[in-house]
Amino acid sequence: MRSSGLPTFAARRLPCGRAISVAAAFVALAAGTCTVAGCKNGDHAHIATYVRPPVPAGFADQAARGFRIATPSTWRASSRSEAHDDAGVWSLVDPQPAGEFHANVNVVNEPFPGDSYTYSKATLEELKRDVRAEVETSREEIVDGDPTIVVESRWSPIAPKTVPYRTMQANLASRGTGYVVTCAVSAEAFERYRSTCDAIIRSFAVSR
Repeated sequence: MRSSGLPTFAARRLPCGRAISVAAAFVALAAGTCTVAGCKNGDHAHIATYVRPPVPAGFADQAARGFRIATPSTWRASSRSEAHDDAGVWSLVDPQPAGEFHANVNVVNEPFPGDSYTYSKATLEELKRDVRAEVETSREEIVDGDPTIVVESRWSPIAPKTVPYRTMQANLASRGTGYVVTCAVSAEAFERYRSTCDAIIRSFAVSR
C-alpha cells in the first residue's frame, strides 16, 4: 500500500514528531517590542481593509476551530476520522498520489502572544536549524491582512519513506494563538502543484 506521505509541520512539531517551541526565538525577536501591556505590532499591524481573495474554481471553503481555508474540493481527511485529529492537527490529502506521495495541507497551532510577522520570523529561524530541511526561498507576503513570511523548503524523507518533498508554509497569529499552514508535495511534483499551494496559503484566515 502506498503511504499517504503526510508530514506534519509546525513551530511546535517537526515532521519526525520531535516537539519543539518557538519561545526562545520569540523572546529574541520581540525583546524590544514587548512590555507589561503586551507586544506592539509596529510596522506589521493587521490591515483592517484587507479583502480575502475569492475561492478559486474547483476549491471549497473549509471552516475549522479558529480558522478557515480553501482547498481543492476533491481533497479529503487523511483517515476515516475528522480532519482534526486527537493532537489538534487539521489536515486534508489529495487522494490522487504523485508518485508515492500524496499532496496534502495541514494546520497546527500553539499558544503565541505576538503578531503574525514575529511568529513567522521565529518559525523561519527554527526551520533553518532543522537538519532535514533546506529553506529554498522566503518572501514577505500579506495573508489575511497580516504581514507574514511565506517559506518554501525542501525536506529529506523519514525512513522507511524514500520520497523527498517540498513545502510552502505561512504563519498567522491571533488572539494569543499561532497557526502554521503547510502545503506539502513530493519534490518532483511540486511545480505542478505550486499554484494550488499558493491559492491554499493565500486563502488562509484566522479568527480575530
